[in-house]
Amino acid sequence: MKLRSIVVEDDILARKMLEHLCVKHDSLEHLQSFESAEDALVFLETIDVDLIWLDVEMGELNGFDLLKRLANPPSVIMTTSSSAYAFEAYQHDIVDYILKPINLDRFNSAVTKVMSLEKHNPKETEAADNDIFIKSDKKHIRLAIDDITYVENLSDYVKIYTKSNVHIVHATMKSLGEKLGDAFFRVHRSFLVNLSKVKDVDDNNLIAGGREIPISRRTKSEFLEKLNILK
Repeated sequence: MKLRSIVVEDDILARKMLEHLCVKHDSLEHLQSFESAEDALVFLETIDVDLIWLDVEMGELNGFDLLKRLANPPSVIMTTSSSAYAFEAYQHDIVDYILKPINLDRFNSAVTKVMSLEKHNPKETEAADNDIFIKSDKKHIRLAIDDITYVENLSDYVKIYTKSNVHIVHATMKSLGEKLGDAFFRVHRSFLVNLSKVKDVDDNNLIAGGREIPISRRTKSEFLEKLNILK
């Protein structure tokens, strides 16, 4: 398995060195390098990566700002010229923190840490078609999609409701909806519902999991069509 990685580094010499090391490493697939966190964010909106080599001190948006804007950050190795940011870095659940200049042994050690983490924490894309993995308390938990009743939006987080549990996950409704597929429908900007779990429907609400959930005017017509209501 090769890890898809990117480099985010504003210093050209450090960026070229990391590019060189990534290209030469058998376990890495170097996708692209970025001089700014802003450009990296645009790329990450459409491309999934396994690893970010991330500088701390950059332009208007630093490394920590980038991490805060990612709903589901991949593995991160922070690179910096100062040890002053180490404590804050590990609060963001990074895998490793490397001081520049980076030598080959230190680079390889960091990659080994990421490989070990990937091996023991399977990614969501490796789940079966009827399962997803969610990250909770620094580990990945397998959920059967059929067991999910509905999802509630909490801005930067979502609450996933099953019959027996509630999971709070750092993700967006859009990204989660894409993973759950057509069995789910976003009836309201704050709610994504498993259509098979809908019990009752009235003019403005539905019942799922024992909870009354609002239906927006914009989505009501399409939602009723998906329920295959006998007329």
